[in-house]
Amino acid sequence: MTPSTSLRSKFGETLALLYQRFNALQRGEKRCFGVTMSQCVTLELLHREGPKTVRQTAESLGLDTSTVTRVVDVLVRDGLLRRARDEKEDRRRVYVSLTARGRSMAEKLEKCSDLYTERILERIPAERREDVVHALRVLVDVIDELPGACG
Repeated sequence: MTPSTSLRSKFGETLALLYQRFNALQRGEKRCFGVTMSQCVTLELLHREGPKTVRQTAESLGLDTSTVTRVVDVLVRDGLLRRARDEKEDRRRVYVSLTARGRSMAEKLEKCSDLYTERILERIPAERREDVVHALRVLVDVIDELPGACG
C-alpha cells in the first residue's frame, strides 16, 4: 500500500527538520573543539575503525573523495592525522591514521557525542526510548537499501 501524499509530506518535513536540528545542535556542541563537522566525523571514524585510505574513509562517511581529501589535508596540517604508505602489500596505497593528538581529540569528541546523546535520551519518556531507537534503526536500514539516484 502506497503512503498517502499527506503522510509522505509529513515524513519528508519531519526528516528534514530532524536532520537540520540534529546537525545544528551537534555542531554547536562540538564547535568549542575548533573542528568542523566533517573533521569531527573523520576523526571519530578513524578512532573507531582504525587506519583507512581516503577512499575508504569517504565511502564510510558517505562523502565525496575530494571532500575527504581536503578534510584530511587540514587534519594532517594540524597534526591530528598522519599519512603512511602501505609498505607491506601495495606501496601505492596511502592510509590515514590518528596521531596521539588526533586520538586525544577524537576521544574528547566522542565523549561530547555520548553526553549529547544522553541528554536527548533523557528527554524521551523511558518507556518510549527503545521504540524510538528501533524506529531509527528501521529508517537507517531502509535508507541503506535504497539506490542512490533519483528515479
